[in-house]
Amino acid sequence: MKQLKLIILVALVFFLGGCGTNTEDTNSVHDSSTVYDLWEYMTPSNSYEIEYDIYENGNRVDYFFETSRIIESGVVERESSGEVTTLVLNENSIKVEESDGEIVQVQRYVKSGDINVFQAPSIQSCSVETFYRTITIQTVEFYNVIQINCQTKSSSSALYYGYDEGIVSIYRDEGDKKIEIVKVGEQRL
Repeated sequence: MKQLKLIILVALVFFLGGCGTNTEDTNSVHDSSTVYDLWEYMTPSNSYEIEYDIYENGNRVDYFFETSRIIESGVVERESSGEVTTLVLNENSIKVEESDGEIVQVQRYVKSGDINVFQAPSIQSCSVETFYRTITIQTVEFYNVIQINCQTKSSSSALYYGYDEGIVSIYRDEGDKKIEIVKVGEQRL
C-alpha cells in the first residue's frame, strides 16, 4: 500500500513523462502549427469525483478516486489520498502547487514538439508529444487528448490530458514493471 501511495503521489504531481503505453492510436495529429491551451486539458469545467484503475504489467491491480473541484474561476483543486494539488491559471502559464510545497510552472499555450513545458527542480524536461482525436487506453476510449512526455533524473513517463477532463492516463516504465493509471469513470459533484 505504501508503494501504491508513492506511485499515485508521484504520478499526480507531474514527475512523470513518456515511454509508451498500451494504447491504440486511432487518430494522432503531429501538427506543429496548432496551438493548444493546456488549461482546457489539465482541468475540467465542472467538479467531479474521478475513478482511476491502476495496471501493473497490463494487469489491473488496484484503483483509487480523485476529487477535482472548481474553487473559483481560474483555480482548481485535485485531491487524492489526502494530497491536494492546486492549479492556478495565469495569463500565459499555469501554476501547479503540490502538497509537498513544490511549485511546477506550466506553459499555458503549447504546440506539438514544444519542450520544457513543465518546469520544476525535479523535472529535467517535458515535451508535447502529440494530439489524439481518439485514443484507446486499456479498453477506454478518450477524445481530444494531448500526450506530454516528461523526464526526471530517475524515470520517464507519459501524461495524457483529455480536453475538459484533466488526466485521463499516466504511463510509467520502470524496467521490469510497467505502471499505467487510467480514468475509468467520473461522477459530477
